[in-house]
Amino acid sequence: MEAPQLPDEGLLHEEEVRIRSFSLKLRIWGDRSKPLVILQHGGKDHGRSWDWTVARLLDHYCVAVPDLRGHGDSDWSPSRGYDTMDYVTDMAFVVEHLKGMGFAPPFHFVGHSLGGNIVLHHAAAQPGLVRSLTAIEGLGFSQSSLDDRMKTPTHERMAEYLKGVTALASKQARQVASVDVGARRLRSIHPDLPEEMVRHLARHNMREEGESFVWKPDPLLGVWPPRPIPPAEYMPVYASIGAPILVMYGDKSWATNPAEDGRMDQLPGAELISFEDAGHWLHHDRFEDFIGHLRRFLEAHP
Repeated sequence: MEAPQLPDEGLLHEEEVRIRSFSLKLRIWGDRSKPLVILQHGGKDHGRSWDWTVARLLDHYCVAVPDLRGHGDSDWSPSRGYDTMDYVTDMAFVVEHLKGMGFAPPFHFVGHSLGGNIVLHHAAAQPGLVRSLTAIEGLGFSQSSLDDRMKTPTHERMAEYLKGVTALASKQARQVASVDVGARRLRSIHPDLPEEMVRHLARHNMREEGESFVWKPDPLLGVWPPRPIPPAEYMPVYASIGAPILVMYGDKSWATNPAEDGRMDQLPGAELISFEDAGHWLHHDRFEDFIGHLRRFLEAHP
């Protein structure tokens, strides 16, 4: 597998979305007169992981790519807030910022993993802003996954959460000697990706500090909340979305198949595509197939 082409950085414009005491990084690529696609990355990832997707959309679209709070070049949350509605509220601010720049909704939204969960929640709350939705491995917990998590008694999950937050609240980002070291760590997790892709992903997830580098994500992102939102609560919310929905799933992912675990039953009319030989990062593992399906879906809903 060869790494796909990266976009021309001359087409990149960067914005800061100010939300009270912190800011989100927002990157806007391409011609602003074209229809807008918003790409939202997943947990412990960053907006520059979409660069290959951006490059293949710019002929027909303008592309906006926010970094989540606590990720990439956005600020860490000053209140330790990383709940779903914190992220969904940030998305609402991003959309208002884009409207203030002259972009006219409805927009196309694409989200991976946590990002898929965010754009679906946002679409349910503000459906008039959404032209289409693509969720890549991003439907939230299945019931079986939640059941495994909930086997631990509530008081123990609460104690685990408090212990994690208090231990990590003052922790600084972990230092890395070089980009090469970071790339090797990422390579150990994703051994099948091209070397150029791994290095790009690692480089943009670290920042230089003195003679070394540090990972950009807030260490608190690794602390699970005591009670994740169960599918019985969030899936009916998704079912209320009126926009066309495309769901993508990798058959080698740690996540369960949404067609088999009942989650697709709550999305009437949604399209599901399963990718063979792809894991949770299916948009990297099977990039050409992914981008082909995404473009087809976007073009079907102009």
